[in-house]
Amino acid sequence: MNKVPLFLQFSLSERTQFAQCADIFVASADEAIIEKGGTDTCFYIMLSGSAKVCPDKNKQPVAQISPGGIFGEVGFALNRPRSTWVIANQLSALIRVDHTLLNNLDSSVREKVKDQIILKLANIIEDFNSRTYQ
Repeated sequence: MNKVPLFLQFSLSERTQFAQCADIFVASADEAIIEKGGTDTCFYIMLSGSAKVCPDKNKQPVAQISPGGIFGEVGFALNRPRSTWVIANQLSALIRVDHTLLNNLDSSVREKVKDQIILKLANIIEDFNSRTYQ
């Protein structure tokens, strides 16, 4: 967790609290972590391995996710069906964060997680705008 950007602003006790509540998920190579159209409302933090983001299951990926990456935050925040597939490239370990896990954390930890999600979404918008309006 010390190498994951989401946790850089966390104290040791905050990281420990998060780890104690964490739901570790292991995905095999070629396993769908997120299915397009799915209605789950969690987001993931990639600890090891990697995954590809695909608009359709058998199409070329539009992005790659490496250790430290956060994904699924739009479905988590907006409670909307998933818009893409996320498929593990190799055996991958992830933390699955749902609303129950988040609500079990102290408010200071919860706020830090929410701040990181907001930052990630803002970066996505900024990247989109820079590509669109160049």
